[in-house]
Amino acid sequence: MDINSLKVLCTSIPGRYALALFNEAKRSKCLSEIIDNFNRLSIFFDNNPQIKKLMTSKCINNKNLDSGWLEIAQHLSFCPIFTSFLRQLGENKRFDMLNRAWYVYKVCLAKYKNKRNVAVVTAVELLPEQKKRVEALISSKLFTEKTIIAYSVDPKVLGGIKIASEEIVFDGTVYNQVKQAERFLKQIRVAG
Repeated sequence: MDINSLKVLCTSIPGRYALALFNEAKRSKCLSEIIDNFNRLSIFFDNNPQIKKLMTSKCINNKNLDSGWLEIAQHLSFCPIFTSFLRQLGENKRFDMLNRAWYVYKVCLAKYKNKRNVAVVTAVELLPEQKKRVEALISSKLFTEKTIIAYSVDPKVLGGIKIASEEIVFDGTVYNQVKQAERFLKQIRVAG
């Protein structure tokens, strides 16, 4: 990722929240702990959808919202910086930006560590020699940083490969080609 792409990400409202969290975590030497806190919160909300609904409601008053975040933070043993971040999101009724802020935080952390997270999605499990070819392509043609590749299988893609990392997405899947053809046909139908 070039520095201009990172600047664009960090100028959005969720990006500003993420950048402030990142800078404070870097200063306090708890960068990885913040990732762990994001993960624990995500799991907690997946297991407690009613609490998530309550805590993300725009109808709850700030006092109750703040005490709710403090209780969740204590229950999940969040670091103080992450707790402050959540309380600030809640106070400003911007909890809908949490996932985007999490994404920008991970991008900032990867850039700081000179690493790039890459997701590779295929319709079937790749063989070891296919993975080696994909890794060689990624490291020689796409990115200069150290790459951390996560492979996943999604039968919905039908065939081909999707490579995604931060602001770059190469989608050579059959599913994507079908969707593009579908959009093209709709445009022709509307124009005609």
